Amino acid sequence: MRFTTLLSLSVLTLLPLAAPGQGVPKAVPLDDAEPSVPRAVPVAPEEARRAVPAEPMAAPKPKGPDEDLFDYATLAYDRSEWGIAAESLGKYLQDYPSGRHVATALFRIGECYMKQNQMKAAETYYEEVVKRYPESEGAPSAAYRLGALRFNARDFDQSARMFSFSESRSKLPQVRLAASFNKARAYQMLGDTKRQMAALNNVLMAKTDNPYREAALLSLGTLYLAGDKKAEALPLFTELIQSSKDNAVIAEASVKAGVLHAEMGKPELAVPLFEQALKIRETSEGNRSIALVGVVQALFAKGDYDGVIHNYNANAAVLPEGDTRPKMLLMVGNAFRMKKSYARAVETYLMVEQAGPTTEAAFEAGYWKLYCFYLLDDKDLAEFATNFIVRNATARPDHEFMNLARLIRADHYFNKQNYKEASTSFAEVKLEKLPAKLQPGTLFNKAWSLAESARTQEAIGAFTQFLDSHPAHELVPRALARRGLAYRDAKDTPNALSDFRKVVETHPNSDAVELAYLQMGLIAAEARDHKAAVAAYEMLVKKFPTSPAAAQAWFGIGRARFALQEWAACIEALQKCISIDKKTYLDSASQMIIQAWYVQQNAEELGKAVDDYKKANANAVVPPNILTWLGITLFNRKNYSRSAHFLTAASTPDAPENTDQMVWNYLGQAFLQTGDYESSIKATEHFLKNTPEGAAKARALHTKSSALLGLGKFDEAEAVVQEGLSFAKDGKPQAMLLILQGDILAALGDKLAAEGQQAAAHDKFGAAAGKYMIPAQFFDDEQITPEALEKAAKALEKSGQTEKAADFRRLLKEKYPAQAP
Repeated sequence: MRFTTLLSLSVLTLLPLAAPGQGVPKAVPLDDAEPSVPRAVPVAPEEARRAVPAEPMAAPKPKGPDEDLFDYATLAYDRSEWGIAAESLGKYLQDYPSGRHVATALFRIGECYMKQNQMKAAETYYEEVVKRYPESEGAPSAAYRLGALRFNARDFDQSARMFSFSESRSKLPQVRLAASFNKARAYQMLGDTKRQMAALNNVLMAKTDNPYREAALLSLGTLYLAGDKKAEALPLFTELIQSSKDNAVIAEASVKAGVLHAEMGKPELAVPLFEQALKIRETSEGNRSIALVGVVQALFAKGDYDGVIHNYNANAAVLPEGDTRPKMLLMVGNAFRMKKSYARAVETYLMVEQAGPTTEAAFEAGYWKLYCFYLLDDKDLAEFATNFIVRNATARPDHEFMNLARLIRADHYFNKQNYKEASTSFAEVKLEKLPAKLQPGTLFNKAWSLAESARTQEAIGAFTQFLDSHPAHELVPRALARRGLAYRDAKDTPNALSDFRKVVETHPNSDAVELAYLQMGLIAAEARDHKAAVAAYEMLVKKFPTSPAAAQAWFGIGRARFALQEWAACIEALQKCISIDKKTYLDSASQMIIQAWYVQQNAEELGKAVDDYKKANANAVVPPNILTWLGITLFNRKNYSRSAHFLTAASTPDAPENTDQMVWNYLGQAFLQTGDYESSIKATEHFLKNTPEGAAKARALHTKSSALLGLGKFDEAEAVVQEGLSFAKDGKPQAMLLILQGDILAALGDKLAAEGQQAAAHDKFGAAAGKYMIPAQFFDDEQITPEALEKAAKALEKSGQTEKAADFRRLLKEKYPAQAP
């Protein structure tokens, strides 16, 4: 057992980035009081005095209302009256946007909001400082604040950028150190080891007055250790051991330095470090476990078995976790065995198996346990041997201790359909030493096990050996079929097809024929030989109509017929497929049926297919383009209810921007025609939201106004018409809107007449007639003009202008006799 293998993984998983209990400034100091000169991290007063240079003798500051306002705000700020300060500074920014204190005001407002725990507002002002005044005195501190806020929001990329900004711009050494260290933390969270290491190296450049040095040494050393850079890591841990006053840091550095010495083959240097860590009270449980493993392994390598046993007994309460535990216990068990304490060795080996039953250490412990039982002459040795074989046959098929066990257990595994274990055992069987009558069955079972275990080439070889050696055996059809599958797995399609054809041609009554036809169909489908695929699948469902593969075959027929554009046969096959196995094929077959009807542009059958699919699956998804075509086609056929049904399915009301504008347009019109005015308005508004002024928008406004009219909302309907007429100055859109405007007035007239207000009603009818007259007299359209003439005549009659109404009816009859009543 190699020393390096045992320890290196444990260090990476057990040791934290920074030493526990280490007193370093936190990465995101957002709740500390700021001094008069904004700073990024909290430092002791004497450190602040050293870090912040004395302000030069300033010239008398200018006088004026701006300075008075800023001084007042500063007074409130210095007194920690954050609300008053923020309000006063905000007024300063509003009144003096070019004032000389703008940058400072922005930063201090951010600080005021931060002190009041209004982080989002604070963040906005910090961003303004960094973006607009990057050279200002407060910009590095604002960037540091932003770095901390982004870090806490887990936006580590932006956090790193802000800390980098602060680091590069700040004049305060402590701020630069804090920014460098926290930038490293952000890079760590991003998984950017290279830049994390660079940032940590920057931190370490400060040899003195550096509260982050120990954390940086430990973090960088751990990164070097993970990258197998032993020469770079060791000096860092050594420095920590020699200079740190924190026992927890010393313990962790000792453990990691010990691991490095051990991996470099220097147990004489590793053992004292591990022993030192074991003696330190503050050593974490994880590090104590690693140290124990290290010292045990080093002593075992030296042959000091008494030392191994002594250290194990003294530290049994802190055994390592994970894969390391069984490895260490194995060494302890071996030490007991070497001291001929076999019973204690067995106890320890059992602990190894319990700690990691699938590990290499457990396998080795199991073997040595059997060996100890042999030396102890245990009566249950055979049972123990059987249990050992069951546990380890898969992972270690070629181990010398497994040969006899595989020979005994091979048929057991095969009968249990545990083919992986069976193939492992059969691989060790010497076929030539078996009785002749057992050889065919054993060889067939071996080949089958290899195939089921995905050992494809070995399976092909074994089946070929069987077929060559036993050409008349009853298992030949199955061997051909299973070898064909193995060839398929090996991507050897010609040989696979050859085997399947041999089955159907030379063994037509074999149960292997069913599988052969299915595979022949699949191969033909993959080769896009759609006619051959149909032929194979149809033979399968003809000979084996109740086959478990019948649904798959019908689906294959449907797919091939689809490719051949044989639509009727395609749809029939897919429907049979769904009827046999709805759970598996409902979605894929239904989608293909829908596509088949869509390709044929058969709207009625397509609609039925979509409805059937959605009825069978409440979560069914139909391509929006198909639903859109179907809805528009039905609309043009004046089947407005069905049109609305399918257009609704094509829409996404929760995210209307994801729906084709054409859908909203037609859906609004369809709802209008069905009398669902509220839905018509909603759909049309989605269309209008992203439609520029023009004919399309005018028509959509016509739809919306018509729906409002249907709801009796005359004023709103009129407002919408007016909006359309504001840009539709001529042509059909204007004519339609004018007619609708007349309809609104006429509807109002009807309402007033019903209420007994005849005079007011006559006025409305007269006004309506006036609106109709414009398109009736000045617009010539086969649809619009006759409608305007007819409506104008009716409105004139209702307003009492019968002679004029007669003129319009005469004009309608003369110009548009076909439309005249």
